[in-house]
Amino acid sequence: MRTTLTEENYLKALFHLVDNEGKVTINELSKFLNVKMPSVNNMMKKFADKSWVIYETYKPLIVTEKGKREASLVVRKHRLTEMFLVKKMNFGWENVHEIAEQLEHVHSTIFFDKMDEILDYPKFDPHGETDS
Repeated sequence: MRTTLTEENYLKALFHLVDNEGKVTINELSKFLNVKMPSVNNMMKKFADKSWVIYETYKPLIVTEKGKREASLVVRKHRLTEMFLVKKMNFGWENVHEIAEQLEHVHSTIFFDKMDEILDYPKFDPHGETDS
């Protein structure tokens, strides 16, 4: 089943907020996403049903390996898109983030695999981070 745009935004937030132990709090997610805590709680219950997080009331979330994989896929699409826009389409850095925010939600694996190929399978994203 495909992820929704909202789920992908939550996954990306988890990717950025998770600590070294694989934990993040509902409060941290709420602040990062600027979403009310009850909404975050509801989404994390759905994520728990998908085995992306371990959810226990009043405890930090634990992001599972499956959840980390899903999150890294969204971030990968965003990073590939930014790199493609800069390296192949000659966009300036001031424009690429917003465009990548829109394109990262495309659900075509073949599209992003082709983008990766055209970029010669980069090991680092434009920000210097290792591509996941």
